[in-house]
Amino acid sequence: MALVVRGRVVPLSTDPTLSPEPMAAFRGRVWIGDDGVVAAVTRGNRRGPADLADATQVDVGDDLVIPGLVDLHNHLAYDTLPLWVEPRQQVPFLHHNSWPRAASYSSSVTWPAYAYITAAPEELLAYVETKAIVGGTTSIQGSPPKNRPRDGWLVRNVEDETFGSGNANLVYASTLTLKPTVLADRANKMRAGSTFIYHCAEGQPGSVVAQELRDAADAGCLQPHFVAVHCCAADAQAWDRWRAAGGAGAVVWSPFSNLWLYGRTTDVPTALATGIDVCLGSDWAPSGTKHVLGELKVARILADANGWEIADEDLVQAVTSRAGDVLLRGWGRQVGRLQPGAIGDLVVVAASRRANPPRTVVRATERDVRLVVVDGQARYGEGALMAAAGVTATTTLEVAGETRHLALHRPGDPSAVWGWDEVVQRLEEVRRDPKGQIEGGLARLAAWAGPLDAPEAPLRLALDMPTGLGPVGGLPKDLTRIAIPPLETLAHDDAWLAALHGRGFHADVLDRLADYYS
Repeated sequence: MALVVRGRVVPLSTDPTLSPEPMAAFRGRVWIGDDGVVAAVTRGNRRGPADLADATQVDVGDDLVIPGLVDLHNHLAYDTLPLWVEPRQQVPFLHHNSWPRAASYSSSVTWPAYAYITAAPEELLAYVETKAIVGGTTSIQGSPPKNRPRDGWLVRNVEDETFGSGNANLVYASTLTLKPTVLADRANKMRAGSTFIYHCAEGQPGSVVAQELRDAADAGCLQPHFVAVHCCAADAQAWDRWRAAGGAGAVVWSPFSNLWLYGRTTDVPTALATGIDVCLGSDWAPSGTKHVLGELKVARILADANGWEIADEDLVQAVTSRAGDVLLRGWGRQVGRLQPGAIGDLVVVAASRRANPPRTVVRATERDVRLVVVDGQARYGEGALMAAAGVTATTTLEVAGETRHLALHRPGDPSAVWGWDEVVQRLEEVRRDPKGQIEGGLARLAAWAGPLDAPEAPLRLALDMPTGLGPVGGLPKDLTRIAIPPLETLAHDDAWLAALHGRGFHADVLDRLADYYS
């Protein structure tokens, strides 16, 4: 169904006649065809394409219509969990190989996540993708590896997009440190057009993990299609080599997680001066914000605390146009911009008539996300706007004290609404009896005699992070030892904000997040 959204449009377009400045806003309309692609963006009351004259129109008044947000670093399988700390850790962790060895890591992180992916994989994905979309996310990296495609995504999954081409290798990703031979292979894949998202140099400057970025450089990975996650341990030599390579590629910055675990973060000014695209990622629930809209605020707080000259519009571009341009290199399709030919992903953010667009987006909270459109289809938002968009088959949920409607459909049956309370109830069943639910999930997989990649096969997910100290598979031999904490809420609420105080290694910097959510 074709859709037209009318409001104060911030297209972030590459067309200077439409966007003379990066975040120029104007009253106008975004026209999305029934193919899910933006057909036109018009100013004022100008007409759009003739074949969209009868399209469904949604008027959002003075609210901002911006491109959908892009989260370029996440681990969704863990996003039901609360913030984690190791009680006995007195100093910041040294690098990404340090905290998985902490005594409480396996029981607090790996075991609960394993229980959910084994016993209720569909419900897990529904929950964590909903958590992303309530923050305006329309594209996200880090969906858990799976045995077969899953229909009915709420948000776009970066590694899984094929755009009907049948090519499942548009984007490669690795959370594990790779050997030189594999890095060289990835360098060749990038030369052939794929994008490579690689976690590297995550930790304290001067620690051993700084070698990971140097190894990637030695293998020829410093190319436009290279996306390095974190790089907070990168030294001057690494940045110099990247500069010598032309500053090609991108860095994904996750300031909350960096501060929480290491007390340090990426040298963003040096990355920018090197010519590298800097994007944002919310990482994961055990050491990150709930979604990338929250990460925007951490980036603002940290830039101000460090005296970095980074404007609000730079931060907004990091989760829209700049991230979209990074994905364009591998996808061959544009997100993060509202312009003809781009994918029809957008977010409506509450705003007043005279509101400054960049500041409004950076300061926006879950309550301000009024409508989220993915592929030209309204997936989440206020009831009146969802109905105006022609979407009535929805389930309701409460987000930050507000009622929102979600176009959530049962796995394998896009005609049937999947109740939000059913999703939560199923996850609560796993939480109450992890041993029995894990055994039941394993039994269902064992009973399947067909190919694991068959459409009707039971969905099987895998964890993409270190399992920590424990037997093979990361689980204890005695499953009764598993205790799952209460489900993490969808919004940055008072309880989550209170959990920041005196925990982690951010030296109270992250306490300032409360100023945005008061």
